Amino acid sequence: MDEDLKLQETANSLRIIHGKPLINYTIEALENIEDIHEIFVVTNGLYYPKFQLWEEHYSFTKKVKVINDNTTSSEAKLGAIGDIRYTINSENIDEDILVLAGDAYFDFSLADFVRYYQEKGTSVVAGKVSQEEDLSKYGVIEEVDGKVVGMQEKPLDPVGNIISLAAYIYPREVLRDFEYYLSEGNQTTYPGYFVEYLYKIKPVYVYQIIGNYYDTKTMKSIENIEQRLS
Repeated sequence: MDEDLKLQETANSLRIIHGKPLINYTIEALENIEDIHEIFVVTNGLYYPKFQLWEEHYSFTKKVKVINDNTTSSEAKLGAIGDIRYTINSENIDEDILVLAGDAYFDFSLADFVRYYQEKGTSVVAGKVSQEEDLSKYGVIEEVDGKVVGMQEKPLDPVGNIISLAAYIYPREVLRDFEYYLSEGNQTTYPGYFVEYLYKIKPVYVYQIIGNYYDTKTMKSIENIEQRLS
């Protein structure tokens, strides 16, 4: 079987779009950021062999390491926030981190995102004004002069129209807050839940992107990605 076909049998981030896995577009965007020294790709035990194959099949200019969180069932999975904490601890990370979803496509400038973070000197989340009527499937941000003053992950009654995207930068002093957050028994699934917690105790700013961001939750989203890259 062709190597590319083997890759896309499972994870959406390994879906082949215009000749290469979706995650490659994200890695290539990160390669253009001078301040990024190493890239960690975290996955579960079931997908880990596929990502090992991907790692062997492609090469990048920055060091890329695939992390196996060693979970193999839905009951045991760590969730997005748990995976961030797991990677921080297993790799002894003690510096600022940029967190991105590997199963999404974006064309906004990561360099501008990083510059915004450097200007603010505190945590930032990417956001985009949405014209959709149903915002209950997103994280919704309220802001005043760019500062997050409200955040609800998938709210039943949304306030505001800025949706939270799976793109975050956290300073090193926030890393320990992942441990505190999880020790309190909070939600581990969507990474926006951590922002919902964090803005109440430390300043968080929203960077409103200029460009596009598509997840892979629906076939329509995937079609949008394919159209953007065609």
